[in-house]
Amino acid sequence: MAPKKKLISVIIPVYNALPDLKRCLTSLERTAPGLYELILVDNGSGPETARFIKSLRGAVKVRHAENLGFAKAVNAGLRAARGSYLAVVNSDVAFYPGGLQGLAACLDADPAAGASGPLTNRTVGVQRVVLDPSVEKNDRSLELFAQAMALKFAGEAFEVHRLVGFCFMLRREAFEGIGLLDERFGTGCFEDFDYCLRLRQAGWKLKAAKDVFVWHRHHASFDGHDHFYSWAVKNREVFVDKWCRKSLEFLDELDPHLELDGKALKKGR
Repeated sequence: MAPKKKLISVIIPVYNALPDLKRCLTSLERTAPGLYELILVDNGSGPETARFIKSLRGAVKVRHAENLGFAKAVNAGLRAARGSYLAVVNSDVAFYPGGLQGLAACLDADPAAGASGPLTNRTVGVQRVVLDPSVEKNDRSLELFAQAMALKFAGEAFEVHRLVGFCFMLRREAFEGIGLLDERFGTGCFEDFDYCLRLRQAGWKLKAAKDVFVWHRHHASFDGHDHFYSWAVKNREVFVDKWCRKSLEFLDELDPHLELDGKALKKGR
């Protein structure tokens, strides 16, 4: 008897951008039927998006009266999730055949990997693949490109120091050890990097699956580039304060005996 496939929980925080959400859901239904539970966290969307989410059958739905930010929305979804794998997916992402399964396979291939992520057309860092504009604007060309990547790099992945939060999958054991996202990051930006750092501190690896390519619109849930940029600047300070300034304050408050030449410590003073 073949082993039972592990359930994947797909958590999608939603703030308007209904056409992107529909494309995302359609891509999941088409490429991974029966493999996942869908968890939609409506972060205070307008009436049209709210009605659409309400009309969906079979999905776990969480509704916030206002936009509480990315981290709080994701955390609400994580609390509701039952899967062995927990995929956090932006609503402006679209999957191609084997994509969701490929992220799970990436974790299965390395028991030390706590999180995996795909390659994409729009992001920052090593997960980005720069495409010719004629490919990026053509749905059929994008799917052919994703299929080519899956064939050429089947089963291949590389270790990274961070995964960008537009789409990543957590091993449940890693999530249960690390906990929820830090909600001090508000609307969004840097909570993903913060979580990656926490995973690495706990000894987990982060992997980018070379054989998984997803489409990403980029910042669809922000009210334009200026809105995104303002949160990026603000949350960089939150990140630096948490990981750098607080560490320096801790060092400054160490026992003054450690600043001596060690003789006092040797005498047991």
